[in-house]
Amino acid sequence: MNWKNFLIIPLLLLLALLSPGCAGNADNKGNADNKMKFGLLPIVDNLPFFVAEEKGYFQAEGLDVEFIQFASALERDSAVQAGEIDGTLGDILAVAALNNAGTPTQIVSLGLGETGQEGRFAILASPGSDIKTPEQLKNVPVAISTNSIIEYVTDNLLLEQGLKPEEIKKEAIPKIPVRYDLLMKDKIEAACLPDPLAVLAESGGAKKIIDDTSSNLSQTVIYFRNDYLDKNSGNVTKLLKAYARAAAEINQNPENYWSLLVEKASVPQEALGVFRMDHYPAPRLPEKEQVERVVQWMLEKNLLKQNFTYEDLTRPGLLPQD
Repeated sequence: MNWKNFLIIPLLLLLALLSPGCAGNADNKGNADNKMKFGLLPIVDNLPFFVAEEKGYFQAEGLDVEFIQFASALERDSAVQAGEIDGTLGDILAVAALNNAGTPTQIVSLGLGETGQEGRFAILASPGSDIKTPEQLKNVPVAISTNSIIEYVTDNLLLEQGLKPEEIKKEAIPKIPVRYDLLMKDKIEAACLPDPLAVLAESGGAKKIIDDTSSNLSQTVIYFRNDYLDKNSGNVTKLLKAYARAAAEINQNPENYWSLLVEKASVPQEALGVFRMDHYPAPRLPEKEQVERVVQWMLEKNLLKQNFTYEDLTRPGLLPQD
């Protein structure tokens, strides 16, 4: 080797270490760079993300967010496991399941579900059914998606109404639009549906038997892989700040974004006549009881290999006001 190389190589290494783009030059909040890959489903819960992207709120925070669209929760969380996205919005069950599968993931904020009116789920009877009360659902199959927030809500709503576990019958129909269609055609007698399809079903003659507005069983949450949180905590705070700005804008002028619900959130055009989503809460962590209740249900269903604590599944200190 030429003797000059002995001088050049150490010099190149020194320059690399001093380079502003080097990962070792992260700021004191652990930000290696301003990039983030975030997964989105076409659901009403993600409207603040759609609005913030459209209005440039992420860029205003100096954050380079790449949104990646998914058609299903399974595809979304598979991408989290594979490291193809850094964070996303889903539910508490998904976070516990990811940790159970060996992908450390933590909740940084609530999405919808600060109150029971946000992100409502309802059990409905078909238009031609004679069922009018929860008691009449004893031993009647309720269409759901198994091992999901839908099944969790269904079990808890019916247990709260006095049904015994052995009296709760369920039928697996994973795709929500298919479940809705079969209910409205009287091909199934009962189903659990989220808004806006729940309210659309009611307007079409289906009968609401019970919903979770008083018990507030269902929450969506924003969560990230722990390896991203450990290195890029400041980016997450910037994301939540832009999200909060968009949520406040929606709350002030909800009618301005109804068309975006159709375009981006898969809300049927006909649902706009009966469905209004006009309040999104500011970022905050879910309550400890909400997380623990989900984990306990999953343990009872043998969906978890271990008990995960609230501290295991949440990451405090990243909210904009913290």
